Amino acid sequence: MEHATFATVTRSLREDILPYRLYQKAKRFGIWDPKDIDLSRDVADWQELTDPQREGTLRLLAQFQAGEEAVTLDLLPLVMVIAREENARADDGHWLPEAG
Repeated sequence: MEHATFATVTRSLREDILPYRLYQKAKRFGIWDPKDIDLSRDVADWQELTDPQREGTLRLLAQFQAGEEAVTLDLLPLVMVIAREENARADDGHWLPEAG
């Protein structure tokens, strides 16, 4: 499936949706918060990169993000259908072994 645009570059994060709320909950009850990571060394290292190195890094990160979103957009509907089918089978008792 080809995508003309990707949500991650056409809008900001939606803080009102369940996945984001779960992420925030995991941070509250987890053992670390990404905001606590000291990135000062990364800032200094970034400044030392040449323009072509920065461009290559940004291009790679953008491609990775686009790939992650494409996987989500393309595979999540399939996973949801499979999950629904599996739940329907379990509800019907099809997961039970046949009596011998």
